[in-house]
Amino acid sequence: MSELYIAIDHFDHQIDCFCPDADHVNILHFQKGDLIEVTPERKSTMLGWYALVVINGQQAFFMAIEDIERYFMSECISSQLDIDLKINYLQYKIDQDLEAGDKDSFEENSRKLSETCRLKEELEYYIAKAI
Repeated sequence: MSELYIAIDHFDHQIDCFCPDADHVNILHFQKGDLIEVTPERKSTMLGWYALVVINGQQAFFMAIEDIERYFMSECISSQLDIDLKINYLQYKIDQDLEAGDKDSFEENSRKLSETCRLKEELEYYIAKAI
């Protein structure tokens, strides 16, 4: 079963080339909201383990598992569970801001909540479409 992630921020990824000459470099630009499906297909090379990744249901390539983990740990990508947890946390922070009367923090957390909810909707739409 595939793992599904959504890009939380813009980032660039250099696609590893397995060509014998390997003189060319391909950079993939991820945009906020891009859907990243990590399929169960794996391959091992001299450089390590790679997983087949599909971006927005269109572009497929092998990405190093180390890179996927790095993007996840640096919060460039997020899973549906992590988005749900972030929404719960932001709702808690908004409640605290209301109690404290902190208008600036309330506005910032409300903006983050709105943005996170939009990303969740995109992810859920993609999941529903895939089923």
